[in-house]
Amino acid sequence: MPMTRPLTIALFSPLLALAYLPSVYAQQASESPITEETLVVTSDRLTDVAPQSYRVQRSSLANKRPVSFLEEARTVESITAQVMADHNINSLSEAMTMVAGVTEGNNMGGTEDGFIKRGFGSNSDGSILIDGIRQPRGTFSMATVDRVEVLKGPASLFQGQQDPGGVINLVTKRPEYEWQRQINAESSSFGGGNATVDVTGPIADTGLAFRFIVHHEDEASWRSFGNDRRTIIAPSLRWEGSDSRAQISYEYRDYDLDLDRGTVIIDSEPANISRKQRLDEPWSRVFGHDEAVTAWWEQDINADWSTRLTYGWNRRQYSDGQPRVMRVNESTGALTRRADANHGFDRRVQYTAWDTTGTTTLAGMRHDLTVGIDHERQRDYLAEVYRGTAVTDQNIYDISYGGLNLDSDSLNRSLSQRLDEINTTGIYLNDRWHFNDRWTLGLGGRYTHYEQFGGRGEDFITETDISDDIFLPSISLLHRLTPETSIYASYSEAFVPNGADSDTGQALDPEHSMGSEIGLKHLWNDQFSLAIALFDIRKENVAVSDNGVTRTVGEAGSQGIELTVSGQLTEQLSLLGAYAYTDTEVLKDTEGTQGNRLSNAARHTASLYLAHDLTTAPELGNWRLGGGVRYVGEREGDAANSFQLDAYTVADAFIGWDTPWLGDNLHLQLNAKNLFDTTYYPSSGGSTRVVVGDPLEVSLQASVRF
Repeated sequence: MPMTRPLTIALFSPLLALAYLPSVYAQQASESPITEETLVVTSDRLTDVAPQSYRVQRSSLANKRPVSFLEEARTVESITAQVMADHNINSLSEAMTMVAGVTEGNNMGGTEDGFIKRGFGSNSDGSILIDGIRQPRGTFSMATVDRVEVLKGPASLFQGQQDPGGVINLVTKRPEYEWQRQINAESSSFGGGNATVDVTGPIADTGLAFRFIVHHEDEASWRSFGNDRRTIIAPSLRWEGSDSRAQISYEYRDYDLDLDRGTVIIDSEPANISRKQRLDEPWSRVFGHDEAVTAWWEQDINADWSTRLTYGWNRRQYSDGQPRVMRVNESTGALTRRADANHGFDRRVQYTAWDTTGTTTLAGMRHDLTVGIDHERQRDYLAEVYRGTAVTDQNIYDISYGGLNLDSDSLNRSLSQRLDEINTTGIYLNDRWHFNDRWTLGLGGRYTHYEQFGGRGEDFITETDISDDIFLPSISLLHRLTPETSIYASYSEAFVPNGADSDTGQALDPEHSMGSEIGLKHLWNDQFSLAIALFDIRKENVAVSDNGVTRTVGEAGSQGIELTVSGQLTEQLSLLGAYAYTDTEVLKDTEGTQGNRLSNAARHTASLYLAHDLTTAPELGNWRLGGGVRYVGEREGDAANSFQLDAYTVADAFIGWDTPWLGDNLHLQLNAKNLFDTTYYPSSGGSTRVVVGDPLEVSLQASVRF
């Protein structure tokens, strides 16, 4: 269906008309004061998530200060710790299956998380944050994560260079002042499993608290061969005084992962071969290690104002090798492959921010202000690029392994020593202007100066050397219809400086995007909420990649609707449900794709997950069971829309038992993922790299707290 801006204008017009009526409601507001939803208190500080809850009560992701659900004029969705525990979510890709309008993108053979959010995104879009700090591209375990938050739409105001689909923030587990010790072990039907030790508590009477997490996983692939191994060590230290707080954390990740490009397309369908069959070789892997340091210090200036200094440094060093599928003869099944490798990746992100937040009153109206400055440096370096000779050496219908190996003489000196650096400095201001108890106007802006430099080759050739300045506005209007309901409208912009294409070296123009949104939020009670949002996004110079070649299209658009319900229906029943309709279209392109849909962006996605606590006799322990189903609609497999990935539905289930027989703190849980063993294809990086979804997996885990 063609995309039309009048649709968005029509959607916004009722709210824009309401902007002229604040005085009408002023008297009503005094007669019916607005009450915030209840927040659970831990010691003397507020928490964002109630214990065992399926919903987050407030978030700082969109404003750099805590804002409650009904007062936030943006869509922020969360996957809480209880959701992750119930459904045994071990990876970020599993967590994102529960978020409305998010689908998997090109994941570099399972070695780099990449997601399509509201139609846009990639594994290199810089949208994944840990505690608000951008991370180099990679895969992310949930071993150190407390919850996952997703801010939808352009988010450059505080997050800097960003794709317009939104940002994904992993909130890590922090040190606690009460002793907690947990050991967890899990076994998978695929073979192998994982184990975690998590200890936190106070350090005498120093005001310090520590946390130390060690996680190791060694899990076999369900495909013809392969396994994933990962070790994580994560210490952290926290201090709280009467007027100041500070925390420093370090995380080390060592890994050796399968690089599995999946299957190929024959006659516009995934090849009719066993889903277990791989088309590469056992040496197709990624191995390396990541390091990350995060530190922040926060000082209360007075009862209304505070200032915060944040520093983050992270680095990913790794190498990879793969027998890359170049093409397949659709008539005979003959497979042409090339032995490729990249040795000596060194990806770094360094981030510093100084923010001051506070509340002031002017002319009898409250202003919640955030002002700050940040600097970010991204450095991406690759030492050696190996590109072999393409050979037709296999047939997909009768494949044998061991015939293709990497040749050390295939070093491509013109593609090696690739460097891409982006330095950005931003100044930003945001004001949440409360006209009265019902009306809030948000005004914000960011001024950014960026410099980009890149090139490659032993005889280094500069391909990118640019600098520019950009101003990105943000505006919103929120109205509390009742104490339990709010409506809002928002507009924001974002930008991303594109790097050069990794194979051709062609420089890509920066991306610029604009997004608008209107929404309604409602609380039935403190623990159950509903959110509806309609959105419209336009993006210029959209980077698209098919079979390893990246280019930009002139302009693309996305519009749709999202619905989310989450929380406690009753004291025993938890629910998390989502639906999204996303319509994407290439609006301008010189390569003949105008009118096409964007790849990997499903028009329809939906999910529903439930969990129920069973009341039994105390001597039988506590039981919790549940499950859910998720649906992902048809998606285009490439920018040319030459093939489609079919819609699929996957069901999951679990049962957990807190047993008193072996100790009050012992928890046993059985999970079944893809309960009906559905064959599906979640994403594509082109016709020669189509991801194959996991079959039925049964896992058993045991955890003990002491």
